[in-house]
Amino acid sequence: MNSVHPIRAVILDLDGTLIDTAGEIVAAMNRMLEEFGLQVLEPRAIEALIGRGVRSLCERALAQVDGGALINVDRAVERFEAHYAQTVGTDSRLFPRAMAGLRRLAEAGMPLSVVTNKPRFFTEMLLKKADVHALMKAIVAGDDGIARKPAGDMLLAACEKMGTRPAETLMLGDSDNDVLAARAAGCPVWCVPYGYNEGREPETLNCDRLVADIDEAARLLTGAVPGA
Repeated sequence: MNSVHPIRAVILDLDGTLIDTAGEIVAAMNRMLEEFGLQVLEPRAIEALIGRGVRSLCERALAQVDGGALINVDRAVERFEAHYAQTVGTDSRLFPRAMAGLRRLAEAGMPLSVVTNKPRFFTEMLLKKADVHALMKAIVAGDDGIARKPAGDMLLAACEKMGTRPAETLMLGDSDNDVLAARAAGCPVWCVPYGYNEGREPETLNCDRLVADIDEAARLLTGAVPGA
């Protein structure tokens, strides 16, 4: 933490930081590929594509399979979203200690936001099913018409909604996308090691700090005694 700018609010990434959504995304992606008569991908290959939004997910998945280049990307996105709408929230779950950390931060009076490149419809559904929607002061999603991460615009929008300055607003994420967005917005950034990060090791992240989970971040931010 920067003592000159104490942290007063927290922005959380969704997929890979707050909620484990990989299984549902894998299922929807492979159903889309099968629908087009294409070979399915291994779960880890799809997991490594998560984080840049639905269109990028579909484009990069199609690029990895024979015949994928012949598929219209707009149609692929449409079909992926149709399949994902049937699976979203059915198998996803908060990462361990996420709820404890969110409650600790909320009880300390820190405004919370979610910033994600995922479309709003899916984002809202996931947050409601995880029972954390009401804890969020702001939600900034990938189809809100704001330049998406790794640009800093979404983080700045969240800061504006929370009434906080970027230098006093921590970005908590799991990927280079989150780190780059935080740097662009002027926010400090911590990362969790269990996320997706496009298949790269968490030690490669150029963040200010690695924390075990959201609750450890909350304890550090609120001055709670470890194990309390």
